[in-house]
Amino acid sequence: MTGPAQATPWDGSRERAGTPHEDRTAEVLAWLRARRGAEGARRFVSRAYTALVLLAGWYGLFVAGLLAEVRRRPFAAHAAVAEAALPAGLAAAAAWALWAALRDALWRGPVTPPGPDVDWLLVLPVRRRAVLLPWFALSAALWTAAALLSAVAGAAALAATGLGALGPLTAACAVAAVCTALLAVAAAATVQRSRRAARAVHRVTPWAVTALLGAGVQTVAAARGSRVRWLETAELWSGPWGWAAQPVLAAAGGTAPLWPTAVLLLVSATAVALWLAVRWLGGIPAGSLRARAGATGGVLAGVLAADPRVVRLATARSREVRARGRTARWAGRLHAPRFPWLLVVWRDAVALAAVPRRTASAVALLLVAAAGAAAAGAGAGTPAAAAAGAAAYGACARLLEPARLDGDDPRRAAWSPRPFERTVAAHAVVPTAVLTVAGAVLALVTGGPRALPVVAGAVPVLVAAGLVSAYRPPTRTALLYGSAALAGTGPGLALLWHMVGPLVGVAAVTVLLGGPGDVGVGRTTACWAVAAVLLLWARRRAAALVRP
Repeated sequence: MTGPAQATPWDGSRERAGTPHEDRTAEVLAWLRARRGAEGARRFVSRAYTALVLLAGWYGLFVAGLLAEVRRRPFAAHAAVAEAALPAGLAAAAAWALWAALRDALWRGPVTPPGPDVDWLLVLPVRRRAVLLPWFALSAALWTAAALLSAVAGAAALAATGLGALGPLTAACAVAAVCTALLAVAAAATVQRSRRAARAVHRVTPWAVTALLGAGVQTVAAARGSRVRWLETAELWSGPWGWAAQPVLAAAGGTAPLWPTAVLLLVSATAVALWLAVRWLGGIPAGSLRARAGATGGVLAGVLAADPRVVRLATARSREVRARGRTARWAGRLHAPRFPWLLVVWRDAVALAAVPRRTASAVALLLVAAAGAAAAGAGAGTPAAAAAGAAAYGACARLLEPARLDGDDPRRAAWSPRPFERTVAAHAVVPTAVLTVAGAVLALVTGGPRALPVVAGAVPVLVAAGLVSAYRPPTRTALLYGSAALAGTGPGLALLWHMVGPLVGVAAVTVLLGGPGDVGVGRTTACWAVAAVLLLWARRRAAALVRP
């Protein structure tokens, strides 16, 4: 005798139901349409009416004035500069858009249904693709709308320089922008579905960012008269970013004789990518959808509270990128110290070795800071010095994640019998050592021995400013909601309150080290005094976290 047949449990990742009794997709979706229909239609009509009033009745007047101004060609004097920068600039802009969509897919993605839909619908016997397709279509529609607006703005800017007529430029920009947007959405859906693709995006991030920054430098150099023709030709045929640039280049009077072939390649690649993305929608894991729905809520909460740290933590928690084994083995070679007072330093060193990309990005930011400092020394003035200080602070911030974790949760330091605020100075050891060594090497290469006092003075100030930011208390409610009399400036004041430490550090470095002449002992000593004051401030903040 055989027992009763066991029902096969429904697997939400399957796109084909085993029997008609398992598949309840039509019934569930019909029930949802019946419940959401009236309210959804009413909401759609209300939003469409609001958009129509704003666009036609208010912004339409500005658009009419803009078009009238464009016909006068107010930027005709810059036509030569725009024509020289157009090939590299268009390809770089399209590549940046594609890369932004891929990075967005690491934590959110184009398919992000709300939490109730993920928690309720995906456990029912329904086909997952039918549930996720409307959200994918919504993302594609939003990206298309943004692409059309960008296309109109770009066409107006090019027509204002006299490089072409507004009609052909608008058509060319619209085709290029819409295809790029849809291709970006399809590629982002693939990254959201495949963990291997997400790891690949994460792995090539440093190289991609370097290439994109190089494309930006190339665009600036071309605008200043230093064009590399063979490199521009290679970029225009290197991928969808170059294909999208060719019709716009042809409409603007540039050299793109085979632009119909490029448009055909772009449209074909977009159609194939969309077809594959729609076909693979059902394979997006439920855990990934739940993590992204939670991350979206966390980001919204951080934005409403004007707290960048909450936004960053929410996006970091949803990323599904594992560390490589080589990194873990290297971090494990750092043995625990014998002296208890070195435990915090050891933990910081292990955390830095476990994620080497933080050091790499810090060194890259130091290169930017060195370029800004060289420009300031060459006579660029205070703006270049402030930009160099901001880039150097970004390098410090990349190495202070352990201190931020302690500031977020003081219980992580419960193992130490010493007061919590005494760990603040210990967290400054590893970032100061790493940045001093890297900055000294860069200073010797770029500015010679005379730049070493700048490094010795700037690093302690910026690290101490980063510690002030790491141990900040939660956002004060009075800042968010107590400024109704100031025209609703609460979020701006709260954001300024969060950034007060970095602003003080960058301002101090700019004033003390950005002036004319060589940096002597007096300026360096003043920087150390400012660093000591900032460190005391960070200690007071840390003590207030555990003893308010």
